[in-house]
Amino acid sequence: MRLRTTRAVVITAALALAASLAACSSSPETESAPAPGAEGKADLSSALGAAGVLVAADSGSVKPLKYTEAGSPEMQGLIVDLTKEYAKRLGLDVKFEKVSSDAVIPGVLAKRYDVALAAGDFAERRKTLDFVDLVEGGVVLIVQKGNPAGISGRDDLCGARLAIVKGSIQQGYADEEQKKCADAGKPPIDIQGYADGPTATLALQSARVDVEWSDLAVANQLVADEPEEFELAGEPEHLAPYGVGIPKDNTALRDAIFEALTEMKEDGTYDRILEDWNQSSLGLKKIEINGSKF
Repeated sequence: MRLRTTRAVVITAALALAASLAACSSSPETESAPAPGAEGKADLSSALGAAGVLVAADSGSVKPLKYTEAGSPEMQGLIVDLTKEYAKRLGLDVKFEKVSSDAVIPGVLAKRYDVALAAGDFAERRKTLDFVDLVEGGVVLIVQKGNPAGISGRDDLCGARLAIVKGSIQQGYADEEQKKCADAGKPPIDIQGYADGPTATLALQSARVDVEWSDLAVANQLVADEPEEFELAGEPEHLAPYGVGIPKDNTALRDAIFEALTEMKEDGTYDRILEDWNQSSLGLKKIEINGSKF
């Protein structure tokens, strides 16, 4: 009887030791613990074309929002700084791809780029893209100093030579005005499309066109920088905000960018970046997804 008891005790102890050794062999490396600094961040591994890199496409021709200087490939500007900040908060690097304006959205839809860096949040575009809105937008007409063509607004465009950027919202407006001219029996607008804003402005500066239809932020900067060369014609039109354009099927990336930008707005970083670029008037009261009324 005593032998059986001793043998049972030995077996029981051996089993306990084996269980203990098995528990010790489960090292932390085998557990799915989050990586350092990853707590709270969305898993975007399947939401990007290249892991850890946000590829943002833009023409880089809208100074001071997003632009490159002559001879330099580096994208800079207010929206560029906002993008770098929200990407950093998501643990991402950013690669800026400079392409023509009319190739940005098709490239995003074809998955060549992850997002449109910033484009007008319009209803037609929302059929295929969602927008996380960034800053207010608008358009205005620019003429040479002294306004030699006598243009004071849309109603004076019939018969004028007009520069627009291809693929921009201004191109759609120009087509609308062209129809109005035809319906009224007036001379047609000579609409000249350019690949980017600086090229359109050069056409105005060299008198190849009479007027340029420009983004409001660009026009304000241009007149401030070169008051002896250019002036605004007529009143600005405040339109849809600029937003990050994201394919509708990529809700994970959309929501992650929205949350990062909302955090930036709430902690004051968003407003500070706008102040750094002297563009506080373009600030949104709150960050929204598809918040445009246009």
